Amino acid sequence: MRSLTFPLMTLRGRLLVGAALLWGLLCVTLLTLSWQAGRLLVDETNHQHLRYEAELISNAITNQVGLRLEELVQLASRIPEPREGALDSQHAHSLAHLFEGLVLSNRDSRIVDAWPAGEGRVGVTVSDRDYARFMNAFRRPLVSEPFVGRITGNPLVMMLVPLHDDEGQYTGFLGGLVNIRESRLFKSFERLRLGDSGYVTVTTASGQRLYHPRQQQAIVDLPDRLAPALERALYGWEGESQDQSVSGEPQLVAYRQIWPADWIVGVHLPQSQAEAPLVAGMRRISFYAWGVLILVLPLVGGLIWLALRPLAHLAEQVRELQGERRQRLEIPTRMPELRRVIEVINETERARRASLSDLMEREALLRGTLAASPQGMFVTDPQGRVTFTNDALRRLLGGDLPLDLATWSERLHPEDRPAVRDAWRHSLAQRHDFVRQFRIRDDGGESRWLDVHAGAIHVDGKFIGIVGAVRDITQHRHDDTLRRWEAEHDPLTGLLNRRGLLRRLEEALVECQKVGTPTAVLLFDLDHFKPINDQGGHALGDRMLQQVGETIRGLVRSNDHAARQGGDEFAVLLSGCGAEQAQTLAEALRARIAAHPVAHEGEQWFVTASIGVSQVHPDDAAVGDVLARADAASYRAKRGGRDRVVVGDGPACRDPQKRSQ
Repeated sequence: MRSLTFPLMTLRGRLLVGAALLWGLLCVTLLTLSWQAGRLLVDETNHQHLRYEAELISNAITNQVGLRLEELVQLASRIPEPREGALDSQHAHSLAHLFEGLVLSNRDSRIVDAWPAGEGRVGVTVSDRDYARFMNAFRRPLVSEPFVGRITGNPLVMMLVPLHDDEGQYTGFLGGLVNIRESRLFKSFERLRLGDSGYVTVTTASGQRLYHPRQQQAIVDLPDRLAPALERALYGWEGESQDQSVSGEPQLVAYRQIWPADWIVGVHLPQSQAEAPLVAGMRRISFYAWGVLILVLPLVGGLIWLALRPLAHLAEQVRELQGERRQRLEIPTRMPELRRVIEVINETERARRASLSDLMEREALLRGTLAASPQGMFVTDPQGRVTFTNDALRRLLGGDLPLDLATWSERLHPEDRPAVRDAWRHSLAQRHDFVRQFRIRDDGGESRWLDVHAGAIHVDGKFIGIVGAVRDITQHRHDDTLRRWEAEHDPLTGLLNRRGLLRRLEEALVECQKVGTPTAVLLFDLDHFKPINDQGGHALGDRMLQQVGETIRGLVRSNDHAARQGGDEFAVLLSGCGAEQAQTLAEALRARIAAHPVAHEGEQWFVTASIGVSQVHPDDAAVGDVLARADAASYRAKRGGRDRVVVGDGPACRDPQKRSQ
C-alpha cells in the first residue's frame, strides 16, 4: 500500500488532506465537547425536574394515604367494640369518597360488620391474611400488601387501624378497602404525564407493581432481575439515577418512598425525550460547521499550492531518500528556510543510519545478556510467537519449548488454562505488561508454579514484542498454603481454631442476610474435663480433646465446619441447617461424646457436653451476637444439670421473600 500511495500523492496533496483533516478534527472536537457539556447541563436540568416532580407526587400520595388512615382512626375512636350495625350507626357511608368498602373485625379476625351491606363479607374469617396477623400481633395502623378479594375478585389494598375499648384493650380492627382499578387514589395516576413519553410508576417495597401506564394487570410481580436503581429503592433508597426501561431504552428516573404505605413512586423520563432539544441544536450547529469547512477548503488548497511550489524538487529527493536511492539531499537554492530544511533532513538521515547501527549492536548485546541470565527469560514478536528462550528457561521446563500459544498453553494446568490464555491475548491486544502466577507441566509431567513478569517493549511508540522473566515459585506456594492452613486450624485436633471459625461464621451471616440461607451454631464445652487434666495429666486431657474432635468429624457433614476455640470449648457451624435438624444433630453429638470414654492406666474417663444451639438471624449485627446466644444456651444447659442440649431463642434466618409475607 505504501508503494502505491507515496508516488501518487505529492507533499502538496498531503498537506491539503492534513489541513482538511485538522479542520474536521477541530470541528468534531468542538462538537463533541459541546455535546458533552450540553448533555451534562440537560441531565442536571432534567434531574432537578424529576426531583421536583417526584417530591410533588410522593407528597400528594403520602397525603392521600395519611388522610385515609386519619379518617379510619377517627371512625375507629367511635367504635370501641366490633359489632354488627356499628358502621351504619357511625355513618360509615361518609367515607365513600375514600374507600370502596369498610370491614369491622373482632379479635378472632372474623368480620362482624361491613359496608356496603349485602356483599357477603359478614361472617368471613380472615385470620389467614397477612394483614390480620399483623394487626393482631402489632396493633398499629397498616397499609396491606395488594391482594385479590375473595368475595368480589377485585384487586384490593386494605388500610387498617386497631380498635380499643374504653379501658384501652385491643378488640379488633377497622379496615378500609381500596380498589386498585377503581379507586380515586390509583385513577389519579393516569392523569400524570411528563412530556410525550414520561410516566409514573407505583411499586410496593415487597416487589409488586401497583401502577404502570402500560400495565395490563392490576397487580404485577417484578422480575427477579431488577434495574439497579429500582433494586436500591426497594430497600429504602431515594434519589435520581440513570436506568433502563423494561424495553431496554435508556431513561432518567427518580424514586421517592411513600412511608405510610411502604410504596415507592417512580418518575421515569426517556433519555431520548430529555435530550431531544440538545440533539436538534447540535444538528443545526453541525450543518453550519461542515458548510464552513466546504467553503474554506478551496482557499486553503490555493495557499498551500503557492507555498509549496519551491519544494517540488525537495519532495522528489525526499522520496528518493526514503527509497534508499540516495544518501543525502542536494538541492541548489538560495532560500534560507529551504536550506535549513535540507540541512535538518540530512542531519536526521545521518543520525538514523547511526541509530540503526547502534540498535543492531544493542540487540546482539541484549540477546547475549538474556542468554547468560540465571533466570528463565523469553522474547516474543508482536503476535506473541516465542523468538528466543535462554538455557535457564529450557532447564526449568525441560525439552523443546513450543513457540506458539495453541501448543504451549496445552501444558498449562486445566484450572489455570482459560484465565492465562485470556490474559495473554489481552496483553498482546492491549500491548501492555503480562504478570501472572500459574501452574504448568514440565517435561517430566510434574506440575510447577511459575511467576511470569513480561513487559511490552515499545520503540518510538511502536510495539515490537514482549520480554519476560520466569521464576519457579513451587516451593514458595507450598509453604504459603501450609502457613494459611496453620493460621486457621488447631494443631492438637486438626479442627478450625477461633480465627477460622469466625471467618466462616461471617460468611454464613452474609449468606443469611443476602439470600436467607439458614445456618445453625452448636457451642459447648466439656463437662467434668478439669478432673481429667488434674488427675490424669495434660497428656490424657489432650487425648480426650483429640477423641472429641474425631467424634465431631465423624458426625458432621462435609459442608459443615467444626472448631476448637480453645481449652475444652468446641463449636460446630451447620450450613443450610434448620432449628429442628440442628437440635437432632446436637443430641446425636451429645450422645456420642458421652458414650466414648478414654482408657488410662486401667480406668475409664468420661466426659459429657452441655450444648447450646443458636440460629443465625438476618438482623444480627455481627457474629458475636450468634455466639453470645449459643453461649447463653450452653450455660443454661450446664446449669440445668449438664449433658443436655438447649436451643437459644429467636427467629431463624429464612427466605427473604417468605419473610416479606
